[in-house]
Amino acid sequence: MLSQNLRALRKKIGYTQEQIAEYLGVSTAAVTQYETSTRTVPSSAVSKLALLFNVDEYELYQKDPQQQQLLSAFAFRADELQVQDLKTISEFKKIVLNYFHLSNELRNNE
Repeated sequence: MLSQNLRALRKKIGYTQEQIAEYLGVSTAAVTQYETSTRTVPSSAVSKLALLFNVDEYELYQKDPQQQQLLSAFAFRADELQVQDLKTISEFKKIVLNYFHLSNELRNNE
């Protein structure tokens, strides 16, 4: 399921395998293998991809395509982004997610 979701999210947002490979620091062949389930996706790559696609890691393993469609609606479109742009977007999303998690914790503790 992970491989199908990675491919679907990548295509929906408009990233190329080359962009994803550069972002992850792997070869394009490795990304192809991730998307075809011929190679296991390392947990560090799953974490980076979850940030890039604006989903929680566990959601990359979900079967529900409707849920994936809703999640990808908030992902950033990649028309002509460079690898540094992807890294910056990923880091920004990480900050935003941390903010939301902290806000929720504060509300729950009140």
